Amino acid sequence: MPGASEPSRERVARDRARDARRDEDVAAGRFVRANRWIAFDFAAFPIIRANWVVFLLATVTLWGFVIGVTTSEANVRGAGQVTAVSTFFANATSAITHNFTWFYTLTQNAWLVVVFYVLLKKKYANVRLGTQDDAPEYSDLVWFILIFTTGLGTGIFYFGVSEPMYYYRDDAGALNTNSNYLAKIPFMNDDQRASMAMFLTFFHWGFHGWAPYLVVGLTTGVVCYRLGRPLTLRSAFYPLFGDYVNGLFGDIIDAMSIACTTFGLSTSLGLGANSINATIHRMNSAIPNDNESVKSFIIWIITALTTGAVVSGLDRGMVPMAILAFGVLSAFILLLFMLDNTWYIANIFTQTTGTYMQYFIQAGFDNDALPQLALEFQEKDPHLWGNPGIKGRVEIALGTTMADSQTYYESTPASFMNSWTVFYWAWWITWAPFVGLFIARISRGRTVREIILVGMFAPMIAGFFALSVLGSLGIRMERIAELSLKYAPDWRKGVVNCAGLGYLNNEPASDAAIKLANDVGIYALACRKSTDRILDVLEPYGNLTKLLQVLVLIGVISFFVTSADAGAFTDDMIAAGGIDNAPVLQRVWWSITQGATAQALLSSSKTGLSTISSVSICAALPYTFALNAMCVALFRALDEANGDPKYLSMRKNFSTSIIDVFDNFNGPDGSPDGKIMSTKERLILLLRIIFNPYHAMFISALELFTPFGISVFSFTCTTIYYTWILLLCLTPLNQGTHSLAWLMYLLFAMLTTAIRYNLRAKWHIVGNLMDDFIACFFFYPFALAQMKLEVESHKGRAPPSRPRDWSVRGRIMNDTSVRSGRSDASIRGKRHLPSVAAANVAHFESKSNENGVTDVADMA
Repeated sequence: MPGASEPSRERVARDRARDARRDEDVAAGRFVRANRWIAFDFAAFPIIRANWVVFLLATVTLWGFVIGVTTSEANVRGAGQVTAVSTFFANATSAITHNFTWFYTLTQNAWLVVVFYVLLKKKYANVRLGTQDDAPEYSDLVWFILIFTTGLGTGIFYFGVSEPMYYYRDDAGALNTNSNYLAKIPFMNDDQRASMAMFLTFFHWGFHGWAPYLVVGLTTGVVCYRLGRPLTLRSAFYPLFGDYVNGLFGDIIDAMSIACTTFGLSTSLGLGANSINATIHRMNSAIPNDNESVKSFIIWIITALTTGAVVSGLDRGMVPMAILAFGVLSAFILLLFMLDNTWYIANIFTQTTGTYMQYFIQAGFDNDALPQLALEFQEKDPHLWGNPGIKGRVEIALGTTMADSQTYYESTPASFMNSWTVFYWAWWITWAPFVGLFIARISRGRTVREIILVGMFAPMIAGFFALSVLGSLGIRMERIAELSLKYAPDWRKGVVNCAGLGYLNNEPASDAAIKLANDVGIYALACRKSTDRILDVLEPYGNLTKLLQVLVLIGVISFFVTSADAGAFTDDMIAAGGIDNAPVLQRVWWSITQGATAQALLSSSKTGLSTISSVSICAALPYTFALNAMCVALFRALDEANGDPKYLSMRKNFSTSIIDVFDNFNGPDGSPDGKIMSTKERLILLLRIIFNPYHAMFISALELFTPFGISVFSFTCTTIYYTWILLLCLTPLNQGTHSLAWLMYLLFAMLTTAIRYNLRAKWHIVGNLMDDFIACFFFYPFALAQMKLEVESHKGRAPPSRPRDWSVRGRIMNDTSVRSGRSDASIRGKRHLPSVAAANVAHFESKSNENGVTDVADMA
């Protein structure tokens, strides 16, 4: 295998046999419901191996979207109008970014804290993905290259020059305002503004971006290689929901992951098509620039290359392409570094790294709260939830319009978070399913510590250096143009008047600007198109310019093919229930689907790229909730992998599950034999809770209060619940009533959470306060039903120990690192545990013996 370390033939054979057994387990219905799996061959040639529900859900979602966008675009083609699809996603993006900026900000920081905590916690960081005997499949260098090229995509080439330039200087005419004022960190002059521009670029490509990749990669990797589950996204939720993830709930998770991945990749393919079009136009002016037909052709050429790579397989297709992409980028960046002012670039890299380390926490929590307040005072509907419409009321009262807040207060543009930070976080999130899963796929035999260091720190530092080279050269060229053309910019507001610099329609127009561009190769980058800027910084190098342009062209193509290959590979693996050697035709299908999605988005009227970015933001929101749940699952999986006695002594679930509704209320194995009551009875129970939660609340609180206290508590909760409904009904009659209504609901959810929290503690069920609150706030009928049935199932009995039927039953003990961690003292210590813990440890040992695993006592 290319780049692989040199394991013995016996080890390779053993690994292949283990993979084959896992594939057989999937096909046999161990990890997929038996009625979900389809396998079809034609003349001994495998055609399909898939979970048909996942395959169908993802296909209908993506191709329905493609058809809808294409149809909408065809209806307005030639009219220069914006399509209904584009309008819908623009409005949806506005609503999401204006109402959920705080949510994106908090979650990105939370994921980063989780990753750092796991790195610093020795018992977690030492966990190996696989057994102690598992050797890494790829050498350290190839492993790093695969992560770097897959995780970054074409963004380095598209944004490397353009992004710092936007923060540093922009065209006042293009902005339709005289201010591009940004003050994310303090600056007192133009030098410090340039430093801020580089810092913001680092910030968007730094820790916060790589964190979601690692959350997905670590969770799926530990659950797969240590707990014996297939390598799919549904497996990441196994520590939370047990075998219920094998049902419809897991099907939805996997289908959503495929759709999220495809939309995220479409963003890069759209940007890549623009970059390639601009590059080949610069190399041959006969090819039109920014031309829809050319870009469509480029998309399908890249799709064809991606298809060829994914058909060739991981080792023969993707690894060589990743090595090519990394080699081209390295040659390109190092050549620029040596050709130009080397010490200036080195200074920028060092200085900006220090600035990033100083300010990344502050910037990570910056929501542009006050600049976004201006959205409430604008004419256009800002889609703010609960917007009181103060602007209209004031103007009616005073008979005059309100002043512009940016003019009065020099605020940051209100759309900045929408256009940049939230878009970036959403883009990283949409890539997290396939990049994270791919990191897990290539990291067997690696420790958690290695994955974090190589999966975050190493590519981030390499990316910072590339951004430093490109960004610093862009800022340098802009200053040379301004000084040469004797135009003093408004550095505080960050804008220039391009007419004053001699530019018209993004092209040099005055004699001086034309001579400066043609004779010296210097352009005023603030007045140029985004796709032209990276090509402009290559112009001063004479005969080497053509070579550098070729490197850009090859780099953009190879980077995108690598990422798209990984996306199609993981999409296919997810749809096939974790099998990574699925039939070739399935890989081709997902590769074509990616191309069709990007084509549809790019051609959606004149707002193609904005539509692509909007789709990324919309697709990322639901997946953000999934990533939050993965963080909890990660800690449970690591505790399971470590054989933590406290964790193993606890029950892993209630007697029923909040998500068993997806399986017709059947048991964890999907069989009706596991039902506590019939489907009809469960549905009636849910309806009763919706209309009158008193009885369910009363039963749930039976063992926590005195009889009188139970009645008072249940009556209070029910009254609050009915008050919530009543206030919602009165909302049209009185402004602000909805706020009181949701305050009542929040109080109801908190009281319900208190019950669930105490029930878990009493019956020794794994969980935490946040789990309880989320269950009670978002799924209160199911949570109340779950608590009621739990209490009734244990009525009159002491808190029991529930058999550990959810886990791998001791398979993790095959890892000698775990064996060494279970010392004599820890084994003997089981006699000092509470009876519940001792019973579960005994059950753990017995189940281990059933599966042919060495007895725990013999490991001492």
